[in-house]
Amino acid sequence: MPRPAIHTEDALLDSVRAVVVDRGVRAATIAAVRDVSGASTGSIYHRFGSVDEILARAWMRAARRSQDAAVAARTDDPVETIVRSALAMFDFCVDSPDDAVLLTTFRRADFLNADLAPATRHEVEHLNDPIAGRIRALSRAVFGRADDPGIDLTLIAVVDLPAAFALRRIQAPTTSTPPYRRRLEAAVRAMLRKT
Repeated sequence: MPRPAIHTEDALLDSVRAVVVDRGVRAATIAAVRDVSGASTGSIYHRFGSVDEILARAWMRAARRSQDAAVAARTDDPVETIVRSALAMFDFCVDSPDDAVLLTTFRRADFLNADLAPATRHEVEHLNDPIAGRIRALSRAVFGRADDPGIDLTLIAVVDLPAAFALRRIQAPTTSTPPYRRRLEAAVRAMLRKT
């Protein structure tokens, strides 16, 4: 029977995320992950192969978590789905600020030319596939179009506004969450009415 891993993949991804959040992207090295996690350099390289690989996998994990939060907000009314998805994204960012910071630190394009295993590159390329159809459907239902302008408006409502409101909340933690959340909902509803 094989020994259980002392340093799980999630623990190592948490470690690289902590390095990026606390010290910045340039500090994200295998040695820094080793120091934070307590894992050996060899075991980190064995599991991930490169700094780009571990960063990409940590970023994808955060992206999937945020997508799951938005998808869980689905209703029968597309406008309400957008509003609830925006609030769910805000809640995700406030409840998981390190993941939120990681998501704003990198873009998908940052990893497309990185030193990644083929399977990881494929995951990066197709990361948004599960949610893309939903965004197009919401865009069509609310804005009457599923092309770039409609999709951009949907993404602004569901991703950009919530992230901006959450960032303000994260940077000013003494301010209570409800006012930001209510203001976000009002902003999303106003945007949907104006377009």
